Amino acid sequence: MKRHKLISLLLIPSVLMGFMGENKDNKKQELTRVLGVFPDPPQLNIDTLESVELENGWRYKIQYLVEKEDTLFDIPEDIVKAYLFVPFHEKDEKLPGIIAVHQDGNPQNTYLGKLESAGIKGDTTLFYGLDLFNRGYIVICPDRFTHGERINNGNPVESIEQYIFPLEKRTAELILRGRTGIGKRAYDLMRATDVLCSLKEIDKKRIGAIAHSGGGNYLVYFMFMDPRVKLGVSSCGFNDLIDTYNYNYPMNVLSGLALPGLANVGRSADYLAYLAPRPFLMTRGTGEFGKDTPQQIKQNNDHVNRTKNIENYAQKRYSEMGASDNLKTIFFDENEGRHSFPHSIRQFAYKWIDGYLKEQ
Repeated sequence: MKRHKLISLLLIPSVLMGFMGENKDNKKQELTRVLGVFPDPPQLNIDTLESVELENGWRYKIQYLVEKEDTLFDIPEDIVKAYLFVPFHEKDEKLPGIIAVHQDGNPQNTYLGKLESAGIKGDTTLFYGLDLFNRGYIVICPDRFTHGERINNGNPVESIEQYIFPLEKRTAELILRGRTGIGKRAYDLMRATDVLCSLKEIDKKRIGAIAHSGGGNYLVYFMFMDPRVKLGVSSCGFNDLIDTYNYNYPMNVLSGLALPGLANVGRSADYLAYLAPRPFLMTRGTGEFGKDTPQQIKQNNDHVNRTKNIENYAQKRYSEMGASDNLKTIFFDENEGRHSFPHSIRQFAYKWIDGYLKEQ
């Protein structure tokens, strides 16, 4: 019988410091250090702002405290708003959970944030948070750093400068504190895991994450720092920073996304390798740059080869741990989409997630 039970939003501490204390591998320690300083997480202080009953359960809009104020830079409390989906369930039933991480998109669409992954507004092919809720998962869709209601009060920006300048300034403040832009994004998503783990309805052993594009890039670093997340899906997302800042890379990238000292330690693919043996799925379009010109075709081929190199690099550690089947990459051609999450690929990803997180 379907029933609605009010969710219990308990307050728990983050596992951040515990994870770092358990880190015995020297290279892993260096990779952790390169991500920068992580703050001591405050209590979540979760508030429910609205409740909407849907066909398969409830959608809550919530807010929670990510970081305390920084008086040195006059930065107020960092409060994140998110959508939280809770399916109808039986009393005492434990459900699997998903952190649904939205894409970057172009600067004019940064105001969408959580609205897209929650299936409220935006590209319908990126409504994966709503889709997974309808498959029986508790899902949280948070606004990421400088997106959604964390940029321009949730209103569309009128120019690229209106997005880039606040992002660059905020990143500089992080660097001055010994932090990094990627580390901040990873920390924020760890707080979303804290929210899921505060629910008495959640099965803490069955939590996964899914993301597209820029969100799918940060997903790897987030999972590296958060062992509570048992599985990840990165749609057209993960790139190696050593490749991204190569002189011949076809796109301009903000300097604030670099990890100081990474090249002296390893590469981004090392973060993926250290996810082993946790299941991780990557997708990549073979025609993400278009196929109208020889230059675009070359860019596509290079993009695909870089992805294969990342997988091969990380696969060595997966194989050493007897988990080679847990790291997988699927490619799709331009007929299905370019830089996208096509229907057939989404359905494959959802079934793949079910295979690991649904009780057998």
